[in-house]
Amino acid sequence: MNDRGLLPKARREDLPDALATLLERWYRNAYEDDNLFLTMARRPGLLDATWGFIRYIYGGGSSIEPELFELLRVRLAWANRCVH
Repeated sequence: MNDRGLLPKARREDLPDALATLLERWYRNAYEDDNLFLTMARRPGLLDATWGFIRYIYGGGSSIEPELFELLRVRLAWANRCVH
């Protein structure tokens, strides 16, 4: 944890090849903001679980429209003062 109470991010240049490839997909298919990805990259098991959930929601497997889920995600982040 840093002096502001935030979890440290992994460094892009230190990512193993598999995570670097996944980060490129993140940039291409999701966001240019990599705070969340690089924070979770420090715990690859957590990143894998979250990636599966993201694929389910945004990949069409869920009965919740991706647009509605995005609104919920933004609202929850705002309510929790999430910086990631």
